[in-house]
Amino acid sequence: MRFVRAILTGVWVAGATPALAQDARPDARMEFSSFSVGLLLGYSQGQGTLEFRDRQYRFSVSGLKVATVGISQVSAVGQVYRLRDVADFAGQYVLAEGGLTVFQGGGPAVLRNERGVTLYLQNAQFGLDLTLGGGELSIIMLDPADQPTPPAS
Repeated sequence: MRFVRAILTGVWVAGATPALAQDARPDARMEFSSFSVGLLLGYSQGQGTLEFRDRQYRFSVSGLKVATVGISQVSAVGQVYRLRDVADFAGQYVLAEGGLTVFQGGGPAVLRNERGVTLYLQNAQFGLDLTLGGGELSIIMLDPADQPTPPAS
């Protein structure tokens, strides 16, 4: 009985941690779009914008996935947590996913890099894609856009 209770507590804590992090105010916001193709191994490439401390920064994304087949276009928006310096945003993010997109799909995703920066993404996917594995998403910072972010309404 103690073993079952310990397992249930562990599952509850693991499931509650992302929810508790989302209750705090995000450190930054982001959006990106990418294009992906796959036949057993998949590759995606795209660009996006990070809004951090009233400035916008451009970045590129690329990724590799395993156990995937198809072609799709992804648009994602998200919140960024545990970001203290813009340099910490770049890096390798691990993802585990599975899903089927026929014309239109999408859903939430949680990714974390080696510096502890956590992304909570909501994405929309268009195309034909079947993914049963995981992969890695790489973010590289480009030159800052040097555009002040308009105040929130």
